[in-house]
Order: sequence, then structure tokens, then C-alpha cells
Amino acid sequence: MRVQVPKPLHGWREFAGEVGIIVIGVLIALGAQQLVENAQQNSEARDARTSIQSELEINMARLASRSAQRSCVQHRLVEIQSLLDRAGSDGTITTPNWVGRPQFWTMQTVRWDAISQAGRAALLPPRELADYGLMYSIMRNITGVMIAEQADWARLRSLEHLRRLTPEMVFELNATLQDARYLDWRVMVWTSQLKPGEAELRLQKVRNDLLPSRSACIPMSTPHDKAARESNPNIGEP
Repeated sequence: MRVQVPKPLHGWREFAGEVGIIVIGVLIALGAQQLVENAQQNSEARDARTSIQSELEINMARLASRSAQRSCVQHRLVEIQSLLDRAGSDGTITTPNWVGRPQFWTMQTVRWDAISQAGRAALLPPRELADYGLMYSIMRNITGVMIAEQADWARLRSLEHLRRLTPEMVFELNATLQDARYLDWRVMVWTSQLKPGEAELRLQKVRNDLLPSRSACIPMSTPHDKAARESNPNIGEP
């Protein structure tokens, strides 16, 4: 029994040509789809980069404001140390009207968290992604330190209401003072560690959108109510 292979209506040559046209058409379509996907991914990567950099620029502006206040913070720490050192034999002290505190700024991470959770951060080059991740890690550390620092200064502000200190109180306040001094130093060190990344990622210098409080810069002799108004005219200070 002989089996005959069906022949194309117009011959094998024309059939091969038609198949070739179909294959080329499919390849062109796939290539076009890939180009569209690449263009979309590139657009998403640009949007992610712009959003992340904008958030980092805001944080760096806040840290610049913090650095500008550091001399006031250090001077106030020296003043408090002198006050404790001058405590009389009976524990009497010159009660300050005002102690103040360093300004606290939260380092923003909302955009970075959202972009990372959505998987769009993975569209960025690995080196760039690593640089962003390092900067945000340091900024989270700074936020944690500044939160702890505020607790130290709240304890130091108890001096505004004391006339006499026991030896135990002097010891505890000195320990708190040293911790506050160390935390201020940590903020300075981590801020300096962010500078290379700021340059590498070409972050723009922007103005801090939250004006710093003058709290730590107001003289300790200033009446409390007046100092509170000067520190924060809108809502005052605790």
C-alpha cells in the first residue's frame, strides 16, 4: 500500500515562503513585545529612582539642619556638665530656667518601602540598589538614635524643676548626660557616612521642609514660657 504525502497547492517552494513569512511575522511581534516591555521597565525604573532620590534628598536636608544645630547642642551639654560639677556640698544647684533639646526629625522611608515591596526596586542596577539600601539603613539607625536622644534630654530637663540634688541624682544625671553626648556623636558619624553616597548618587541639595526648632540654642537663663514660644511659635514645647 502506497502512502502519498499531500502536496501544497502551489508547490513546496511557495509553501516554504509562506511559512517563512509567518515565522518572521511572529519573531517581529515577539521582538516588538519585548521592546515594549523593556521600555515599560525602564520607565518604571526611572520613576522608582526619581521617587527614592527625592525622599533621600528630603532626609539629607533634615540632617543638614541637624548638623547646623550641633554647636548649640554641644554647648548646652557643656553647660549642663558645669551645672552638675558645681553642685554644692549640700546638693544645691543654680536651677536653669530652660534646658531645651535637639530638634528631632524622622527619616522618611515610606517611598523606599513601597517601591521595594512592589518589586520595582529590583529594576534598578545592583550597584545603585545597594547604595540606596545602605543609605536607608543608616538613616533608620539615625532615627532610632534621635528617638533615644529625646528620652535623655527629657530627663535632663528635669533640672528645670530641681533646687537640690542628692549624690544618686548627680550620678544618674551624669550618666544621662554622657549618653546624650554619645548619641549626638553617633548622629554626626552616621551623617558623615552618608556623604559619599550622596555624591555617588548625585542627590540634589534641597531646602528642609520642616524648619528646625531653636530649642537647644536658647540661653538657659531665658524664662521658660518665653523660651517655649521662641523654640516653637506654633505649638510651644512640653
